[in-house]
Amino acid sequence: MGEAVPALGPKELTWEKAAVNVQLLDEPHEKKREQDQLRFLHRIPKAALASILSSWLYFAYSFKCLLDSQAAGLSGTPLTAAWLSYALQLGTAIPVGTPHLLALSAMGRAKRQPLLRLEGNITPSVDIFVTYCGEEMDVLLDTVRATAAIDYPHDSFRIIVLDDSISGEVEEEIGKIKAQHKRMYYSTRGVKPKTHTKAANLNHGLKYVSGLPGGSSDLVAVLDVDMIPSPHWLRALVPHLLLDPKVALANPPQRQYNIPNGDPLGQVMDPLFDVMEPSKNATNSAWCCGTGFVVRRDALDGIGGIPEESINEDILTSFFLKAAGWEIVYVYEDLQWGLVPSTITAYLKQAKRTCAGIVSTAAALRNPQARTMTREEKYGSVFPAFALALSVYINMAAMVLLPVLLLSGAPLVAYSSGAQLRAISTLFLVKFLAISSYNFLATEAANFHLSILGLSMAWTNPYHFITLVRFALSIITGGGVPLFTPSGLTVEDGSRKTVASRIKVALWDHGFIIHVTIIASLLGGIAASLRAASQSGNTQSIWAELFARAGWPPIFLVCFEYILSCCTPLSYSINPPKAMRRSALMDRDPQTLLAYPNRQAKDPLSDLPSLNSILVHTKQF
Repeated sequence: MGEAVPALGPKELTWEKAAVNVQLLDEPHEKKREQDQLRFLHRIPKAALASILSSWLYFAYSFKCLLDSQAAGLSGTPLTAAWLSYALQLGTAIPVGTPHLLALSAMGRAKRQPLLRLEGNITPSVDIFVTYCGEEMDVLLDTVRATAAIDYPHDSFRIIVLDDSISGEVEEEIGKIKAQHKRMYYSTRGVKPKTHTKAANLNHGLKYVSGLPGGSSDLVAVLDVDMIPSPHWLRALVPHLLLDPKVALANPPQRQYNIPNGDPLGQVMDPLFDVMEPSKNATNSAWCCGTGFVVRRDALDGIGGIPEESINEDILTSFFLKAAGWEIVYVYEDLQWGLVPSTITAYLKQAKRTCAGIVSTAAALRNPQARTMTREEKYGSVFPAFALALSVYINMAAMVLLPVLLLSGAPLVAYSSGAQLRAISTLFLVKFLAISSYNFLATEAANFHLSILGLSMAWTNPYHFITLVRFALSIITGGGVPLFTPSGLTVEDGSRKTVASRIKVALWDHGFIIHVTIIASLLGGIAASLRAASQSGNTQSIWAELFARAGWPPIFLVCFEYILSCCTPLSYSINPPKAMRRSALMDRDPQTLLAYPNRQAKDPLSDLPSLNSILVHTKQF
């Protein structure tokens, strides 16, 4: 396994007056992964700094060129078009630059949690909550069986299935498993909720275990219904709480095993868990990731349990724990595997739910716990909501205004001389190369391509926009934070409709007619802009006229990514990926029925990816 952990805590670590045995994981594969991650944490802030500085220089010089052109007599439609072009470029760059700012904050602070193992049978007690709200029975049972089989002393953990569906069938099935695992429990709040509130369900679990023989355990662990833990899940996370009394919560990345080949909807979350979360951990600003985490029971009790003001209870829990003086660590080790929605209907429901959840985190400021939050922590609770809302509003405005701008036929860049045009073009090239360098490093870390301008998921903006409007109206009218029913985890699609029926459902039921309109208007605008350039009368520099209009690289790339992104749901509806049966993604023991995702299922992009994946956000081959 490796040597004992050096200088990471007190010389003799005790739990209930007995010395525990924590060791560093000493495996070549994990060591190489750790070295790669540290190298990334050293390099990515430098690339982010180059990206930010080059962007600042480009926009500052573009602003100067606009002022010079205006002073030189540029007016009317050309001046308006140039200013609008500048505003759209700046607007779309601001939300995309947020990850760069986060990476920059990690400059000089390269830190990674060591990979640890808790050895022996001297361990803290753990209450493991598995939350359920009507998902498929076999999904729940696979998670429960895998949890019951973890490598941890059986008298040191209890499994509690928290059922928000009040299903007699679930209670019966859990009862059968309890015959083999005595410390298995089933509980429900007793009244089927109209909306799914995971936080309330977890708080019910906290009260429930307090009434069990022996009372509550030392630690609490949470698993979503679809998340299958690895056998060493607890032994990998618990040591981080033992070694540092300031650490309240440790959590690993989320991995998925049913991603369709090519990942046409961009559901792989590697950029979040392989790039952003390690950067946040390096600056001591890691968050709870929602599932698979282990937390001290006394820390949760100290903040009044799981906050219920937001759908994203994990983010609020993070804020309140930090406000109470606790720390959170992100353990970069694959310890759980779950599912993504395999139908576009479920995917859209999940996307809207996530959007509303992030925005509702601003409600943290109304919680009494917020009184102890510092100004920086209060800003941190509002920033994710602000950044998301800003990104959605800007991209929606750009999708509407870009066709209008192109249809005007006016030049999209202002300059008073050929030297200025060459200078501004050079600065954009430098900016483009700097952003590409950042994306390359992120790809190297996550084995996952980021889009050129970060607009690959722009096709979801209309749904996010509607969600934000609904959220705002609900707050204004006193309806409170809107809640959502579970998105569902349908993993088998038995009804393969005809192409015609799929197109009809996509255009009208899912609203993809909006995306068709966006594509048509952008293509029409580009055609009109090119026609205006050819009719400008400047036959000696026709290429310069084309370059300054639809061919202007900053605008052309935005149009290109918007068009390609809006093609995503259309291509998915016309030719959906083959629905894999979950049984084909699992290796199952016929005797114990214990099942884990197989190696092929863990590599979601093993086959040739889709066109959108190749150009926008695929794994690097």
